[in-house]
Amino acid sequence: MSIEDTELQDQPTTEEQAAFLAELGDHDATANGEPTQTEVEAEQAEQQAMSEADAAAMAAELAPLSAQMGLFAIESAIQAFVHPRFAIPDHRRAEVIQECAPVLVKYGALVPDWLAHYEPEIRAVKAIGGLTLESVGQVRQLKAEDAAALVSAKAANDPGEQGDTEAA
Repeated sequence: MSIEDTELQDQPTTEEQAAFLAELGDHDATANGEPTQTEVEAEQAEQQAMSEADAAAMAAELAPLSAQMGLFAIESAIQAFVHPRFAIPDHRRAEVIQECAPVLVKYGALVPDWLAHYEPEIRAVKAIGGLTLESVGQVRQLKAEDAAALVSAKAANDPGEQGDTEAA
């Protein structure tokens, strides 16, 4: 091995040069009372983690409100198109909000790996299905009450028919 080969092998690599320059920069920053590159990177990582945590907390806080707004829209649509006295019961409203909020936040669950990704959607479909069944039943009941009230009002306004039924 020649002297030139030895000198080439002793040449620092680009990674070593970058590390050395970073170390010199940190030394200069410390001497000047400034934060080092490592400290700056750590602070940026901490701020990003806090920002992500804040975003997750905000999403968890807003998810029930979003679910509630969706329920309000559904209830309003049913009132407008099916029956004006329709109302979603409070216990059903609470269940739907509770089951739909995780879908909006979309966080993991304790189910098999292949299904864990879809658990919030499955729960939401279950809650909405229950709401639908209960809503259809309530609409039928309201329509029956309206029909009975109409028959009563018609009977009260038509005294001739009432006399015929009493005579029979």
